[in-house]
Amino acid sequence: MKSLHIIVSSFLLIIISLTVISHISNKFNPEHNFKTTLTMKNNNLFLKDHTELLNIQNQGNITVAQISYDTAVLDSIISLHEAFDENLIIVKELEESERVNTIELENLSESYIFILDGDILKGAKQNRVVNTSVLVAPKSKIILPVSCVEEGRWEYKSSRFKPSDEIAHRSIRYSKANYISESKKLNRVDFVADQSTVWNKVASVSDSLEFHSKTMSHSDLFENYKEELEDISKKFKMQPKANGLLIFVGNQMVACDIFNNNKIYRDYFNKIIKTSAIDSKIKKDNDHLISLDKAIIMQSLNDIFDQFEKSKENASFTPGVSEGVETRLNLDDNTFYGLSHKGESVHQSILSSSSK
Repeated sequence: MKSLHIIVSSFLLIIISLTVISHISNKFNPEHNFKTTLTMKNNNLFLKDHTELLNIQNQGNITVAQISYDTAVLDSIISLHEAFDENLIIVKELEESERVNTIELENLSESYIFILDGDILKGAKQNRVVNTSVLVAPKSKIILPVSCVEEGRWEYKSSRFKPSDEIAHRSIRYSKANYISESKKLNRVDFVADQSTVWNKVASVSDSLEFHSKTMSHSDLFENYKEELEDISKKFKMQPKANGLLIFVGNQMVACDIFNNNKIYRDYFNKIIKTSAIDSKIKKDNDHLISLDKAIIMQSLNDIFDQFEKSKENASFTPGVSEGVETRLNLDDNTFYGLSHKGESVHQSILSSSSK
């Protein structure tokens, strides 16, 4: 009897030990549980039946198709630009050890702050581009992953950063998103982009337009063509019910951005159009009117959303920089990205590698 008691006690001890080990293992390997528990919460990304085409506008070889994407509007989210306008944010170099690829951001507000991958922050020791979309928690301080887009300067122009009136060219956004997506497959937890590739893309865009900046600043390119880009962007009118858009240059869809709500979309609409106008200039056929009808637009949208749907089991699901869950997937010449919070989409993007 005593022997049986010892056997039962030993068996129970083994079960308890295995349970504890499993718990500890999962605690220190969050990726294991993270993908299992959150896959179901990210099924609202890139869904055709959630998408309504509202409007198609053409200007030269640029076509902008605005859409309404059905997702629950999250409360208390403001854009990076609104946060700066209301003095609710501080962005500066790291105080203890200044680094090219990380800067410090403090959210002073009671709201979440949304930052778009591709947002350019100007000033401090050199201009930076944000590496990934971020939802910053209220009253929090974070280390923001960035890349340099001004290779020829490393000296203070101002004590703090401020946002620019444009976002980085699509080829820069694509290179960052593609690189980070591949790194997530290797279980890397950081959001570091390939800095050399980013510099090469900055130079390539400038070279395509035969433009030279003394400090190799990407923002200088936009400043040089400021009036022309603003004239183009003014010709596209934002739809009041839209929260997303598809950009075509010629016959090719080159980018898609979908936001949680119309307010955030409104803050980024003209900035995205300006960047697309750079694409148009690179193609050098901006005077040739390309007219894409609803059938062509919907076929392109359905095809690329189907591409994601068929391969989404291969997507990575990892924590965002501050709040939310990221979904990433590289397929052929496109990179898919989604940032979700509380099971709802905050930002979705599709970026194409082609700029020819």
